[in-house]
Amino acid sequence: MLSYAKWNTPTPEICVINNPTLSQQFRNNEPEHTNYKISAIQTTDIKHSLCQVLIFSTLSPKEEQHLLNTAVNFPALSMSINNTDCEIGSTFCLYKRNKNIAFKVNLDSLTQSKVHIDPRVLLLAKPTEPKE
Repeated sequence: MLSYAKWNTPTPEICVINNPTLSQQFRNNEPEHTNYKISAIQTTDIKHSLCQVLIFSTLSPKEEQHLLNTAVNFPALSMSINNTDCEIGSTFCLYKRNKNIAFKVNLDSLTQSKVHIDPRVLLLAKPTEPKE
């Protein structure tokens, strides 16, 4: 997904929010020739960070949305591994489907992110089923 984004910097920073263990796992599994910097930060540090990608794993969708509305005043793409509905909060929501990882897209959050994403990534996303 990140390869479909247009970044304003040659080395985008991925910030894992409130989960240093997950941040370390990302660093340990990072491909050799990557252009990303991976950092662990706390929610209180978001407003003063230079993160282009925010990864949420411990917050509720409502908490994600609150932070995106109040602490993020810069172009930033948000991803969650704890938001299966993807109706509020992060732009991309990852979830396990069978033995694979799939994702949904929150178009409102994508617009709010101010990050240009190639529209082809939307074709890869699982559409959100309408609630009845």
